Amino acid sequence: MYGHRERQLERELFGDLDSRSTVNRSPHPGIAAVLSVLLPGLGQVYAGRLAAGALWFLGTMAAYSLILVPGFLVHALAVWSAYRSAVEWEGY
Repeated sequence: MYGHRERQLERELFGDLDSRSTVNRSPHPGIAAVLSVLLPGLGQVYAGRLAAGALWFLGTMAAYSLILVPGFLVHALAVWSAYRSAVEWEGY
């Protein structure tokens, strides 16, 4: 068990641990775009749009399976959509 001095020292060093609050940060558009380049739809997921991310992933994979050029086009649109999702972020 902590004594009074230990708890006081802990509060001074780390603040009041019982009153922590979460911080909602808006997603960075550049990070969303890079994530979507790496994996289509991941940028949308990062921006909090799970369903859109899944649809972009499935659509891009379908386009790549048909022909390479439409795949690149759909992938580029997924990156642009991820960027816009982060710019228009309104919270989770």
